[in-house]
Amino acid sequence: MNNAFEGMAALVDDFDRRLRRIEGDVAHILELLQQNRVNPPEVDNIHLNKKLAYTLREASETTGLSRAKFYRLFKEGKLRRSKAGGRILVLATELERYLREVS
Repeated sequence: MNNAFEGMAALVDDFDRRLRRIEGDVAHILELLQQNRVNPPEVDNIHLNKKLAYTLREASETTGLSRAKFYRLFKEGKLRRSKAGGRILVLATELERYLREVS
């Protein structure tokens, strides 16, 4: 019984020693992270609430161009369209590109 108790005590001491070493390592890592803190890079023109794509109705309302005009632009290859679930979409980047070209 005494040997079992001594064996358990040795295991607890070993575990405690390892745990303290890990705690010290974690504290050191946290200190290094604080010293070397890097601010995230600034990203231009990113708006999380900005739409990625517009339906024809939304694109028409946003730009003031008619739906018929959009169909002509698609047919002439001046504006690319995308489809999702059977709906025609205009990617925001594509719409911005076209508007820059004509302005």
